[in-house]
Amino acid sequence: MFKNYFKIAIRNLSKHKLHTSINLIGLTLGLGISILILFFIQFEQSFDKFHTQSDRIFRLESHEKNEDGMSVSYATPVIAAPTFLEEFPQVDKVTRMIGGGAQTYLDESTIQFQSFLMVSPEFLEIFDFKLVKGDAKQVLKDKFGAVITQKTAKKYFGDTNPMGQNIRMLMGDDFEEYRIVGLLEDIPANSSIQFEVLINDQNMDYSISKNSQESWYNVYGETYLMLNDPDAKIAVEAGVEAMMKKALGENYVSGDYYFILDPISDMHLLDKDNTGMIETTKPQLLWILAGIAFMILIIASINFTTMAIGRSISRAKEVGVRKTMGAAFGQLVFQFLTEALLITLFSLTLGLILAEILLPIFNSLFEKELQLVYGFGQVMILLGLVIGITSIAGAYPALFMSSLRPIKVLKGNLSVKFGKQGLRKGLVAFQFFISFLLVASTLIMVNQMNAIKNHDLGFDQEMVILVEVPDAPSTSFVKSITESFAKAETYRQALAGRSEVNAAGITISTYGDRAFWDGGFSLEDGKQFNFRINFIGGDYLKTMGMEIIEGRDFNPEASADSSAFIINETFAKAMNWDDPLGETIPNNRFNAHQIVGVVKDFHHNSLYGQIEPVILAKSPSTLLSGVNMLMISSATNPKIVVKGNGSDIKQFQSILKEEWERIYPMDAFNFSFLDETVAEQYKADERLGKMITLAASIAIMIAAMGLFAMAALAITGRTKEIGIRKVLGASSWSISWMINREFLMITLIGVFVALPLSFYLMQGWINQFAVKNWPSWINFCLLVIGGILFTALIVSSQSYRATQLNPVKTLKDE
Repeated sequence: MFKNYFKIAIRNLSKHKLHTSINLIGLTLGLGISILILFFIQFEQSFDKFHTQSDRIFRLESHEKNEDGMSVSYATPVIAAPTFLEEFPQVDKVTRMIGGGAQTYLDESTIQFQSFLMVSPEFLEIFDFKLVKGDAKQVLKDKFGAVITQKTAKKYFGDTNPMGQNIRMLMGDDFEEYRIVGLLEDIPANSSIQFEVLINDQNMDYSISKNSQESWYNVYGETYLMLNDPDAKIAVEAGVEAMMKKALGENYVSGDYYFILDPISDMHLLDKDNTGMIETTKPQLLWILAGIAFMILIIASINFTTMAIGRSISRAKEVGVRKTMGAAFGQLVFQFLTEALLITLFSLTLGLILAEILLPIFNSLFEKELQLVYGFGQVMILLGLVIGITSIAGAYPALFMSSLRPIKVLKGNLSVKFGKQGLRKGLVAFQFFISFLLVASTLIMVNQMNAIKNHDLGFDQEMVILVEVPDAPSTSFVKSITESFAKAETYRQALAGRSEVNAAGITISTYGDRAFWDGGFSLEDGKQFNFRINFIGGDYLKTMGMEIIEGRDFNPEASADSSAFIINETFAKAMNWDDPLGETIPNNRFNAHQIVGVVKDFHHNSLYGQIEPVILAKSPSTLLSGVNMLMISSATNPKIVVKGNGSDIKQFQSILKEEWERIYPMDAFNFSFLDETVAEQYKADERLGKMITLAASIAIMIAAMGLFAMAALAITGRTKEIGIRKVLGASSWSISWMINREFLMITLIGVFVALPLSFYLMQGWINQFAVKNWPSWINFCLLVIGGILFTALIVSSQSYRATQLNPVKTLKDE
């Protein structure tokens, strides 16, 4: 019996090739995109779940009160790890995780910059990163032992066994030898913690002073705790206040400084600006992508439903005959559901092929390593899609057609409208609504991102290259910066003598969210004044094309202007200085200094944030002498900013590398482009915009196919009416307008409902930017006109053919 159901289903699908093809293409496109999105959502939700004790592992989150409220960060004091282990019996193991990097080599031919993590010996007992060689309890106990991943081993040692071999890293003033004592499998793509090299956290002695290691107010890296029991989190957090009171003594103020424990299962999907040392995904992105997948599938399913109902007139006699021959209602329903199931299964097969084809593009767009594996979770997703689409797209047509009365059908009294035109029109209108909602959202996003790209940032980013200068590790912060700047100055002066170089400067910070350091000091009235810091040298302002509106630039000589500051306009306004030149900061803790210039406001943050007060200084000792708050949110090594004279960026890059290798042959040459650094800030929204654009394109394509089929069905059911109208003298234009009018009304309903809703939905997204730019009303008028022309073109192509038919042929059976 089941075999006959499938035979008949295949026969019916083959008979109506146009409608079957439209359903097949629409569902294939919808399923291909939806499979990628749903597998991506499942992949994002799987982050850090491979750690077998993940429910017992927590990351410390620090809360510290300041003038602006509570400062929340995952950066923690070095002393936090041993203190939590000592104070709380519920803490089983603890590890620090401090990022670092150093010039590394085997011999002089393999010099490169290598990042690493400094961790406690228990790190590999807490986290389940798989060791291929080595003992997890022993490998991180030696200060000069290193654990590397297979990919890193390949980079340094090729196919030879890395165990027992040495690599040399610049730690402090000298290169130290580190013996490879452990080999890890490459870190899983769904791990929030990514690294290439692990070394013992005793190595922080090279860069963090003993005083800083014992201070509760200096933070470095992150701290992870493994508890004896997941429920012990409540007891530990309840005891933090007593711990901090004991640690800070009379400096402790209740509620001003404390820690909470965040489970690592929540740390990847994080809706916070400060996410610590890990890459995160905002949960809203997954909701948006899930909504896109749902809308595309709904559009494809609507095509299926409306065409099935539209073909009811041709299937009505089939239903009547089957019922007359004794077919039960359930058998007819099963027959129609079988057809829906077959189309869905065919579409799923093609959708999986399409998903595999689009996977590299998807991974490139979201910078992920998603793989289409078919485990239990993925199979359940596919099964859910098949059942869902078959039910949504096939259930109503099956129930509707199976309920037709055979007497009315076989007597020929069945109306072409079936009383269901309202449903069909409603489904088509909803299809247009979704399509134009996506198109309008795309228009808003594209317009906003173009405004971001074209906004004047207050500095020049064209033909500017950033060259990384390795920092000079030292337990003295000022000494480290000073020595690194001296090294950078040697290279800068060499570049300044080249005709291809327009200007060159030195900077600690680049541009983007939290790139400039945070500083703060107390005003005379006791209020806290917070600002942003950047240390610069050489012809920095000239290189960046920044405008001095009052006073002068720094003297490019390294030894000059060590006590001078340059501020931005916002700093002067915040201080209420009408004439800032010659002013000094109203705080007697600062060393002798003077404001020598005011630079026009520039966007040191991305355009998500407002412009804040900024101080530019040459000497760290002068500025740092007066601050009572300092938060370093970017690297401490300087960068040389170089602007070229020509337009050949490749040639300019080779010149910079040539000079670097001449001066520093033992150091790796690392560079980046300033415009790419700036653009990086908006990548997440650029990706989302591209995804919505793709979804809108697919939605319009599916809607166009559905409209084409629906117009064809509508005209087929009215060929006799069209013939009679022509015989009675109606023109082709009037007949075409009669048919178009119905579909144009549906289009306008969809468009006019979609437009205000797109404004409402995109309001939250666009409000995250400090610089906002909504599309003009002309853009939306063009969208409405485009929707009308889109519908008119498709429907007119069908109606024109119908008006050209000879009425004699359409009416001869009457």
